[in-house]
Amino acid sequence: MNSPHATGHWKPLVAARALPADLADHVSPRRPAGVVGALLNRVLVHATPAQAVALQPYVSAEHGGFVLTGAQGRFHPDCPVLVDPAAYERHVATPDAPFLLPTGGLLSIGLPEMLDDQLAAGATAAITPTKFIAAGDIGSLTAAARQVARLDRQDVLFLVPLDISLLGRAHFDEVTAILADAGHPVALVLGRRFGSLAQTADRVVPYIRNLRVLAAAIDLMPLRTDFTAFDLVAHGAFAGAPRSGGAVRHTGDSAPDVLVPGFMAWWRGSDLADLFGARQNLAPRCPCVVCDEQRLTRLIRAHHAEEAMCHAVATWSAYAGDLLGQPTMRARAEYWRRMCGNAIGYHSELTHHLRRVRPLVPRKSIQTWATLSPWT
Repeated sequence: MNSPHATGHWKPLVAARALPADLADHVSPRRPAGVVGALLNRVLVHATPAQAVALQPYVSAEHGGFVLTGAQGRFHPDCPVLVDPAAYERHVATPDAPFLLPTGGLLSIGLPEMLDDQLAAGATAAITPTKFIAAGDIGSLTAAARQVARLDRQDVLFLVPLDISLLGRAHFDEVTAILADAGHPVALVLGRRFGSLAQTADRVVPYIRNLRVLAAAIDLMPLRTDFTAFDLVAHGAFAGAPRSGGAVRHTGDSAPDVLVPGFMAWWRGSDLADLFGARQNLAPRCPCVVCDEQRLTRLIRAHHAEEAMCHAVATWSAYAGDLLGQPTMRARAEYWRRMCGNAIGYHSELTHHLRRVRPLVPRKSIQTWATLSPWT
């Protein structure tokens, strides 16, 4: 490339700390070039292939889809599907080897061939097999971006699994410039350290403003998040892919995680049942197609994990439809802020009804999303 960034002299984007005011009045984020544009205005489910079988009935053909972790074989769904190679789960990037590529054997398989294999299997677009980029490792991010920039194609998402500290003050402008110069849409996965990529929304609180700026500055698709994907789709990300949820914790408690719509957060099923105790009549009933007005406190056993997962996806898929149906980006942001404000009100209301001495406190991320200006 002839860009000045190609020589290693990365320059911060102009006005990198401000959201472009004109984007707020657009109907939608800009459409990524090529086949990646088919993902515009979609909230996909990040799941395993086995989970996808159960989730298929609850994923919208109009505004949903799947990102399948490490999937193999051919795909013929009625909605977009991507394959996340998930190399970042077990491998750390280096400047010499930012991608996980096959080594040894008679045939040499490079990055273009790996991407072609995903497309040949039926993926809507290909995702790079990027390894985890550790704290402060600008060198590996630069090396990966340069390889991607050399790809002369419009069917690729540049997967960027970052230690979340790289979005902090010390590195944000440089990281933004590197990602912009890669010249491809970015699929962002956030983590704290190698081996811990299951990002909770509260961990992103110090970085929310910068994440919103990033979503407006480049073609961004956050993957494997909780509700962070919704916040970014409301502020410029062209798509997002939250985790399926409903996981069982391996801590001696077999209860799955359950999305509580009023709280806008996942609770361990056993903790939710304990919250209401003998006053189960106050436990929330869920109107989603999975629950059909049943109480969420029923989801307390390991065998409820699949049902909890389907409930979560059915619930937030409805939110996605409402969010994406707003007339402008500003309206999306205001809708999302109201959703978070309602969750804060529900915590207060339930504290009163349960006559709790200690109030129920909303997640820090919910409080931040509810109090920040919807478009700054």
